Amino acid sequence: MWKSRAEPSIATKAANLKVQQSLPFHDTQDFVDAKRGKLSDLYPRVVYKYGTNNETEVWNLNNWEFQQETEDGFPECPDSCNPSLWRVGLLNAISGVFEVVPGKIFQVRCYDVANMTAIKSNNGWIIIDPLTAAETAEQALKNINREYRRKYPKRLTDENDPAIQAVFFTHSHTDHFGGVFGLIEDHESNTLPFPVYAPPKFLEEAVSENVIAGTAMTRRAMYQLGKLLLPGVRDHIDVGIGKVTGGGTGGIYAAEEINFQGDLADMDIDGVHVVLQNAPDTEAPSEMMLYFPEWHCFCAGEDIVHTFHNLLTPRGAKIRDGLGWSKCLNNVLRYFPNIEVMCASHNWPIWINRFDGGPRETDRITNMIKKQRDLYKYVHDQSMRLANNGYTIQEIAEAMELPDSIGLEWCNRGLYGTVVHNSKAVYQRYIGWFDANPASMHQLPPAKAGEEYIRYMGGLSSILNNAQEDYNRGNYRTVAMVLNNVVFGTHKAAENGSLVDGNVVLRQRAIHLLADTYDQLGYQCEAGTWRGFYLTGSKELREGGPQFNGTYPIFNSKTVENMGFELMCDYLATLLDPKDIHDCHFIFNVVIAELELVNKENNFNAIGAEHMTWHLENSCFRADINRLHSPPSEVTATLAMSRNTLNALVQGTPGGELISNNKIAVLPGTGGEAQIRRFFKALIPHTFWFNIVYPNYF
Repeated sequence: MWKSRAEPSIATKAANLKVQQSLPFHDTQDFVDAKRGKLSDLYPRVVYKYGTNNETEVWNLNNWEFQQETEDGFPECPDSCNPSLWRVGLLNAISGVFEVVPGKIFQVRCYDVANMTAIKSNNGWIIIDPLTAAETAEQALKNINREYRRKYPKRLTDENDPAIQAVFFTHSHTDHFGGVFGLIEDHESNTLPFPVYAPPKFLEEAVSENVIAGTAMTRRAMYQLGKLLLPGVRDHIDVGIGKVTGGGTGGIYAAEEINFQGDLADMDIDGVHVVLQNAPDTEAPSEMMLYFPEWHCFCAGEDIVHTFHNLLTPRGAKIRDGLGWSKCLNNVLRYFPNIEVMCASHNWPIWINRFDGGPRETDRITNMIKKQRDLYKYVHDQSMRLANNGYTIQEIAEAMELPDSIGLEWCNRGLYGTVVHNSKAVYQRYIGWFDANPASMHQLPPAKAGEEYIRYMGGLSSILNNAQEDYNRGNYRTVAMVLNNVVFGTHKAAENGSLVDGNVVLRQRAIHLLADTYDQLGYQCEAGTWRGFYLTGSKELREGGPQFNGTYPIFNSKTVENMGFELMCDYLATLLDPKDIHDCHFIFNVVIAELELVNKENNFNAIGAEHMTWHLENSCFRADINRLHSPPSEVTATLAMSRNTLNALVQGTPGGELISNNKIAVLPGTGGEAQIRRFFKALIPHTFWFNIVYPNYF
């Protein structure tokens, strides 16, 4: 049964008041910048998923009405929100079509967590980062075309909208490329009529990041981004770089990857000169930034935004290189000393003058770049200084404080990434998770540890009394630590009915007190990502766990179509449950071709066919790509399928079903159909809606 969220406590109100008093809220320049150049509101306010008859929402601007400016100004920060997070939430809720460079560069903001940028070329548009979903990208382009036609009618020679001349993906995260097919009329097409450019290794990184660990990453992202929360003052506010990721129809496109010679590359596209800066292993493994010298405009992608970013995102990812990131920003200053306007694919731009027509302040943009450069450098250097003096990952995170010269800058606040987590990421990148303390060498799993803590601490009644006292004092981190052990340590007994009656009641008290504790911690968080974790955690605690079952569509068809055989097989190997195949030693020759083309009389040979050998032994599945096993006498079975059938297998269609439906053929005479069915049966789809605030058991 859902219990409403806790009221903000006296301690929470005091903590948020302290934030209000300690940060420079008198500096409202960001609000000037965020509203500058606005041409119109966005229409439609609600965008629906293709093919759902306007029933499934992709984006709803009305969700953020509670953060909109009125005649009386912006809404006051509620007690249930950190004032710094509330502030950036107000800024990111300023939506519309914006003119960044008069007549030349435009942005749509707040149709997604990311921005879409459009550069007017001689004959059309150059688009940067077409959002997450095709539906919102389509509407973003329509909004830009409408406002350009309204403001510059004499520049258009007919009723047709300017055609897209090129698209740039700044990096390999889906909110920057997933909506590209919304820029054409046939959004189900697999081809695009214009060139698309991306940084080196784009396709490899864009596909691979969400494949091997895709299920765990996406489930955790539900927490990080507040995807299971409703927008509101006691629920989802903002994630720091924007409101939230959109849903809808995503895709991926095999863009032409820029061949950098050194850090820079030059291009001329339909009369627009652009200088590209390679920025690998910064915010993404594959990333670049763009400079338009004609207008002295720098597009920073996601490497310079109005918050401290993540070196290790809480949803999970490869650890990013904070030192390399700092050096990359230093190179921006070296390569582009004359920037007059800087925009990015999140948040809002910054100009060389504080208001349109105002005096130029030549250090205004360079100061922001320097402050962020030194932010990443400071956290990197000090984390390693402390590590080299024997401090552990937890101790460093607790002790790390930024100097006021960078820590009090609004653009460096921990609204998305945090000093705590980024210092841990630096430590983990160099040293790993182990702190060298023997007690950490082989710890008990959480549920078992919880059982032992309860036994050592004298039972639930004493623990609950102490926890309530600490809650009343505002010691929420302590309460969270202790009661998490109680919830985990009593979970198995609660499930199997072995808890005595009194402890059943005490366990429920612990669950609800822990949920209230997470509420208070969430209300106090400056980082929208942390708030998402705390408030989603409290929601699932009260609801008894996730309220959904089954799998979740991690891959769309366009993603799978761009996966190579090796990556597909690497993913299938993560599905293999070893308990029923521990004694297997199978070799399968696999032919990838349209079934009507394969020759059943000649070992499934087919013109243009591709080949693999699948090995199953020692409870492991591995694949040899582009070769068939020989001699035939050692082969368990030879099978053939089309590429589309292989795609379906990767997307979760059971292999046995594909055989029964004649989508996978087994070569007559080789036998082995029972063995291949046994292998396919052992490929168990990942459990998407796994527990996070309750334990998972084997």
